[in-house]
Amino acid sequence: MNVVKDLIDKGISWTGYLEKKSNSNLDDFTSNAGSNNYTCFARDYKIHTGYSLQAQPWCAMFVSEVFVQAFGLEAARKLLGGSLYHYCPDGVNQFKKISRWYTKPEPGDVIFFTNGTRAYHTGIVTEVTSTRVKTIEGNTSGASGVIENGGGVCQKSYSLPESRIMGYGRPDWSIVEQPTYTLGWNHDKNGWWYADTKTTYFKSCWKIINGHKYRFNPDGYAVTGWQVIDGKDYYFEPRAGHDLECALYKTDSNGVQEPAKF
Repeated sequence: MNVVKDLIDKGISWTGYLEKKSNSNLDDFTSNAGSNNYTCFARDYKIHTGYSLQAQPWCAMFVSEVFVQAFGLEAARKLLGGSLYHYCPDGVNQFKKISRWYTKPEPGDVIFFTNGTRAYHTGIVTEVTSTRVKTIEGNTSGASGVIENGGGVCQKSYSLPESRIMGYGRPDWSIVEQPTYTLGWNHDKNGWWYADTKTTYFKSCWKIINGHKYRFNPDGYAVTGWQVIDGKDYYFEPRAGHDLECALYKTDSNGVQEPAKF
């Protein structure tokens, strides 16, 4: 799963959306278009934060809600440094607080622009070349340069460096990245585990693999040594050398150890 691409695709999918003159047709891209800053992003932002900011500048609410649409509310909060944001300086401070503030862009970064005093406009980086940074932004226009109150969602492009670019907040993508595993047996410092697909592995279960029966704990590791399972004692003996194999024993009613039968 390419989470950066997911974010960028979600943002770009809003290209052409126009703010509304009143609180109606908020989800339609062009109906009821006007210059009064009514948007579906402000409506959803209120749902997610409790802040009622309809008819207010909405570039930051656009960024916040694109993250929510791509990854869900809780993940979006974490990716943005702790919470959604509607005030650009807050967004900057959140990224700086978690040490994820950069001066050179990468796709998926949150871009912030300055008016010389503070951050006052924001968007999402969609592409970086040797000379330009490309973005998707809300509350802007297709005109060249930084347009902080343009009334629509547009794809933009700026030279590197552009003096009004303050910097970039970089989400911690590990929060939402889906790990990819090597199929079959895997080993790390905690033991052996078995991936049955590229994104899942056995845990909290018995499994027969290559004629041998294994018990995997809740963390996914094949257990070793003495274990009490469902009230019975079992001994799992790793075989030295190659792939992990286990000999299993149980204790009979007289306390005698014998091979476990399944």
